[in-house]
Amino acid sequence: MPSIKKEVTKGVFWIAIAKYSGIVVQLLISAILARLISPAAFGTIAVAMVILYFLNIFSDIGIGAAVVQFKQLTKQHLNSLFTLTTYIGILLAALLYASSGIISSYYGDITLQRVCQMMALVIFFNSLNVVPNALMRKDKRFRTIALRTLFFQVVSGSIAVWGAFHGWGIYALLVSPVLTAIGVFVVNYYNYPLRPILKVSQEAINTVASYSVFQFAFAFFNYFSRNLDKLIIGKFFSLTQLGYYDKSYHLMQLPLQNTTFVIEPVLHPILSSLQDNKHELCEKNRKLAVLISNLSFPIGLILYFCGGELIRIVYGGQWDAAIPVFKILALSLPLQMIQSTSGAIYQAAGRTDHMFYNGILNTAVTVSGFLIAAYWEGSIEAMAWAWDITLAINFVNSYFILHRFTLKESVFSFYKCLIPQCMNSLMVFSLLIFLSFGFTYNSLLLALFCKSAAICVVTVGLALLFKQYSFSSLFRYICRN
Repeated sequence: MPSIKKEVTKGVFWIAIAKYSGIVVQLLISAILARLISPAAFGTIAVAMVILYFLNIFSDIGIGAAVVQFKQLTKQHLNSLFTLTTYIGILLAALLYASSGIISSYYGDITLQRVCQMMALVIFFNSLNVVPNALMRKDKRFRTIALRTLFFQVVSGSIAVWGAFHGWGIYALLVSPVLTAIGVFVVNYYNYPLRPILKVSQEAINTVASYSVFQFAFAFFNYFSRNLDKLIIGKFFSLTQLGYYDKSYHLMQLPLQNTTFVIEPVLHPILSSLQDNKHELCEKNRKLAVLISNLSFPIGLILYFCGGELIRIVYGGQWDAAIPVFKILALSLPLQMIQSTSGAIYQAAGRTDHMFYNGILNTAVTVSGFLIAAYWEGSIEAMAWAWDITLAINFVNSYFILHRFTLKESVFSFYKCLIPQCMNSLMVFSLLIFLSFGFTYNSLLLALFCKSAAICVVTVGLALLFKQYSFSSLFRYICRN
């Protein structure tokens, strides 16, 4: 039986291939589309995607994670769960299509109606993909997932760029979600030809209900902490400002999506084997947090100090209004990257109820921060600061609940393991603030290179000075492997 370390390494390898190949494609496509399509159009799509994310919660209702967690599900159980998600998909698609006019009127954007109608197709196929996607992860078919992801990124991105050059406007931005949802279903059906049945088995529902209900409830509350800022900006500010905010947010999220999101899909299927060994789960979580912190804090510094260069290189000079927001959001990246894996630990421990209670608390904190920022300041920069501050509070809350109630271990050892990298980054930040005055660069690329190199060199230098990393052990490990 392969070790957990080998399974994680193999899974991460294939997910990483797709992510790191896709990041080049994604950046190239984003750079082209941002120069051909207006910020207001991106704001419209951002509203539609936030609505889609909300409906996706109901299309899944916690079934996906339950399929991964429970090993005793039969083919009849899986067909019943597939049928249930199919019925839900039909209902949600019809609901979105019928309410598209109301949504359009609420945001005062006529184009949004047609966009939501096309998104109805996406929510239907997303519902069909819930069970087969979970089976892919459960069977650890990360190679198939990786190649599937990369293929649709390239194909849908190429069509979107072609469409933007030929005057499709906002509809070029719909190519990727629509084509990907349908294409993924085709691949899934080929690998897992599940059959809908007339009557859903009550036994299948009862088998996963106690687990999936809390998974669904957590996703429901977590949705508002992740998306309420965009809903507020789209309604009470303007769609153009939402475009600036949303593009800043997505660019900031690229390192998160291409580092910890590479690990997160692999963790739950593999760590679920440790669901009866909470101490070992705690040790895995601590080691993972140290590894991610050593990577995430330097990345956050690079994004902050290179924010202007990154926005102008990727999106162009017409997106300068997004630079302050991007730099503020970049400060939250280190904690986001660490916290992004906590959900897999809750799931592997079989305590989605604890994850749900944690989600309620985090949502209350985040929503309060957004409402205060919108009411007192009314700017996208204030919304970004609200995100940073509430995330820091939620980080402390989340790991206290995870260790105190789920893993039944001391949380102080977890916080203590993050101190070395925090101190390292604080010193680097202070030094860069001091050195940044008076420096001018002849080109954006030169500035990006010099600043990034300085951050990396100083970070590694301090790590060597204070023996933060064991470089000799790392060298021996590389030589052995």
